[in-house]
Amino acid sequence: MTVRTAILDNDIHSRTAARAALAAYPDFEIAGMFATSGELLRFLEENTIHLLFLDIELDQESGFDTARRLGRQYPEVMIVFLTGHSSYAIDGYDFHPVGFLTKPIHPGKLEQTLAEVRRRRQHSSRQSGARLMFHLQAGGHRIIDVREICYVERYNRKNFLCTGGESLRITNYTMRELEEMLSQHGFFLSHQSFILSLYRVNAIRSVGRQLYEAVLRGCEKPIPVSRDRYSKLLQALEETGVRLPLLPK
Repeated sequence: MTVRTAILDNDIHSRTAARAALAAYPDFEIAGMFATSGELLRFLEENTIHLLFLDIELDQESGFDTARRLGRQYPEVMIVFLTGHSSYAIDGYDFHPVGFLTKPIHPGKLEQTLAEVRRRRQHSSRQSGARLMFHLQAGGHRIIDVREICYVERYNRKNFLCTGGESLRITNYTMRELEEMLSQHGFFLSHQSFILSLYRVNAIRSVGRQLYEAVLRGCEKPIPVSRDRYSKLLQALEETGVRLPLLPK
């Protein structure tokens, strides 16, 4: 499975070094190398990538600003941060990257990072091709690729299906009916009012009193995880191959 990869670094020597390091991995195809985020975003208007090696210290803006923009526009793109200072990693975890690589890139660390990228690609592909039809409350139907779904929420006796870009009010299925419909496609009932995509979970963090919330890729809203569902969620993630640290609030 080829991983289309881009490199964004304002320093030409760093870009060249990253490309040379990746040359040993033929399943990682260099789709483009860029000096500015503007160049990258123009490229993405007509091209697809799966992975971005992103320098944190760019000339015109922080790599974190670029990561934030990508999270809104292209949430499916995985990010590996490049940095000359490991202290930046603390701030960067807010963007849920695959990892951090300190320049110059260490071969062993690179190999571990690419293995994680492959694992994520493999598991996300399990949802590929699945499309479900939902009846909209306002009338009509919507066919949705399950990979676009972040979560389903029941609020005030109404059901909402949320993707990375919109929230749709769907007809009043019961949560049990929705769980049966979605569970075979990698979804999990994390709370009596929420069903989330296991493949979008980037982190789980404690909010105190043995309560937790899940952070989803492409979704700004944290999803509650009830006390009695927490261990079952970890088990479900483990079955998909996910290994997640518990992040403090």
